[in-house]
Amino acid sequence: MMRFARQALVMGLIWSTVAVLPAHADGVEQSLEGLHGIYVSKLCVASGLQDGDAEIEMVFENISAEMVFLDGVASDVSLGGELYFKDLVGSTITQNGFGVDEGEILDVSSSHIGARLTDLKQDLSPGDHPTVFLNFRHGTLEVTAHVLPRGQC
Repeated sequence: MMRFARQALVMGLIWSTVAVLPAHADGVEQSLEGLHGIYVSKLCVASGLQDGDAEIEMVFENISAEMVFLDGVASDVSLGGELYFKDLVGSTITQNGFGVDEGEILDVSSSHIGARLTDLKQDLSPGDHPTVFLNFRHGTLEVTAHVLPRGQC
């Protein structure tokens, strides 16, 4: 009887541990970096003309247990994307991406860091919904964005 009670207790502990593990989003590559703890909200892309650029705005929250590194952005409606540091004179493109520490919330609209899609394949008009890819060192998040008029993201 004691053995059964001990086994039941162990199985209960294992089940409760598994039950509280975070769920992984569809399409997210599993990795050591823990992409399951990354939340993106208020994602929007500014309207833009074909062959031009479009700014990306988002709030990025890292509640994983470690620092994650965003290496780039891309989209199905652009030929490229870039991360950059904003300064008083313009911007400086980063070649190495940037790290977001565990527990950090980064609002790109008010941060010194920016993101944009480059070389748009088509005009982006308010109401469009392009797919934006946030490329991390160990995986990619695929998110649908809303297009809003420039200055309204």
